[in-house]
Amino acid sequence: MKSKNLIRYKKSLIIWIVIITLFIVFLLLNWQLIGSFSIYIILTRNHWIDSVLILLSIPIFSIVAYFLGGYLLTPILIILHKKIVGRNLMYGIKERNKPLEFKGAFLNSIFPSLFAFNFAILLSNERWIHDMIFSTSFMSNASDAILQILTILFLLPIVSALGIGIFSATYFLIDSGIMYTNKNLKKVKWGAFPTEVRSIGGYYLYFLKGYAGISVIISIVQLLINYFTSIQDLDAIIYLVNLILWPFMPFLIAIFMVPSAIIQDYSYESRNNFVKKWAKKFGITNDLEDPLGLNQ
Repeated sequence: MKSKNLIRYKKSLIIWIVIITLFIVFLLLNWQLIGSFSIYIILTRNHWIDSVLILLSIPIFSIVAYFLGGYLLTPILIILHKKIVGRNLMYGIKERNKPLEFKGAFLNSIFPSLFAFNFAILLSNERWIHDMIFSTSFMSNASDAILQILTILFLLPIVSALGIGIFSATYFLIDSGIMYTNKNLKKVKWGAFPTEVRSIGGYYLYFLKGYAGISVIISIVQLLINYFTSIQDLDAIIYLVNLILWPFMPFLIAIFMVPSAIIQDYSYESRNNFVKKWAKKFGITNDLEDPLGLNQ
């Protein structure tokens, strides 16, 4: 069984390890070329080592958040949907099988990453966070744009955990096959409204993707505009490296999140059993063999 799992995730793990290793080497080379300097008043007080530790914390925080978010939020999302959205809807379970091949680890991490990056930008100008992580002397000499970018970097493990935790619950629901349909509503039976069949997880995922996708574009543009104004405060090389790197940061975060996607696939059966137990408590037990009523 272990050998099968290793084969299943081998390609993704190799690609992940290679990319992470290359990026860490890039940071350490910067340490040698530019030299070390202290920014944060916690961790090692060496910016490059701190950056490595922060980025390596993302997969650890994400794995923990995957379990916490999935197992704590999933029952809440089910009952919220039934009580608020689906009081007159019909629910059921459409059995799903685990995919034969493991694919899409990076793609599954994109929207949690976008959500996380946007949330980090929203928090990046909070003065109380600056006071907690920066020294007074550094804050007095750094521009607002520089403080904002370094705050985003520091917050990445925390916001990544938040993004994974929220999105994991939707993936729990999608893979469990819990569906709902409006076929019994009067407006559908009268022919005024079409019959719809949707996944509960897909319902929540639709709104989360919309928020993450649109908001992060606006936030990144605002971040870059602020950064443009700080050109006089930075060495040209550092300025250009950051200017190129930060627009692609959500994709880098998604790469660091890949281990949580592997855990998600590995725990497919156990989490589906967990979701179905809670679904049964809320009265969702029947199969949706013919949700559109095509066989009637």
